[in-house]
Amino acid sequence: MMAERMTSAVSGGLAVLALGLWQAAAGAEHDIAYLAEHAPESAMDAAYMALPWPGGRLVGGTAEESVDLAFATTDTEFMKTAGPVVAAAFGRGLGSRWGYELLGYYSDMRITGGGGRTVLAPPFLTAEPLDLPQQADFSAPRGRVRQYGAGAALVYDYAAEGPHRFSQLIAGLLLQHLDVTGFRMDYTLLGGADAGATGVLDRSVRASFTAPFAAWQRERPLGRDWSWSLRAMAILALPPADFGGGLSGPGFDLSAPHGGPQRIGDAFGTAGLALQHIPSGLEIDFGDTLYFYAAEGVSHPGVTNALLLHVAWRRRRSR
Repeated sequence: MMAERMTSAVSGGLAVLALGLWQAAAGAEHDIAYLAEHAPESAMDAAYMALPWPGGRLVGGTAEESVDLAFATTDTEFMKTAGPVVAAAFGRGLGSRWGYELLGYYSDMRITGGGGRTVLAPPFLTAEPLDLPQQADFSAPRGRVRQYGAGAALVYDYAAEGPHRFSQLIAGLLLQHLDVTGFRMDYTLLGGADAGATGVLDRSVRASFTAPFAAWQRERPLGRDWSWSLRAMAILALPPADFGGGLSGPGFDLSAPHGGPQRIGDAFGTAGLALQHIPSGLEIDFGDTLYFYAAEGVSHPGVTNALLLHVAWRRRRSR
């Protein structure tokens, strides 16, 4: 038993070493398994940033409805993920400082792109039918990323000095589902014993998460009809899900639901700076756009050209 464990550990170490050597020799920063994970995770991040926020104090006798619309696009090397996010919320005050918010969202994005070159080394296969890892040319990425979720949050007002001069702490739970279908790309091996072999890599996945989140918001008036809000949120998708896949080629078609060491779903932090027109309830979050552009490639290396546009409409009423 001990000998088998040592053999397994040595084999795993040699595989990791071989992958690292191939990436260094090719000048590739990330292999295809790494990039394929970050494409749908960038779509998850965009959905988190589009979740509704309270548009004012949720004190007793007040209620609020919100509708949020966002569009996001990211490039993950040669893969592009783009599409809309629609979210809605209902909030109600429970007293002088407490309130609650019910929220939900839906997103449907597409994966497209051109071609690129990096290392093929599927982490989900226990037996590899090809001489891998090897450099490969990839082309025609395609797929669909659908996700939806619903949740609830408690809202606590503090340092309140008026209807648009306050700070809030928010804590809640989001139940979400991710459905990545038809996420495939073609490959051609460039080296090794199977150089020239062609086939299809499939990284489709379905996963459900329970995501606790905590947020902070500070709103201040800006003249008579406008206000601005500074925001931050941290969210954690639990549990990280298996990111399996499939690989087909000359004379074989293999799939594995388990991703080996690879998982999808992780922690994410957001920041925003929103401008709200008080009479109409229209809100534009410029901070989301700036943060997504600057931070998405840091939280998910390999992601570039991250763009998020986020607008909202909030209606407040008193009983």
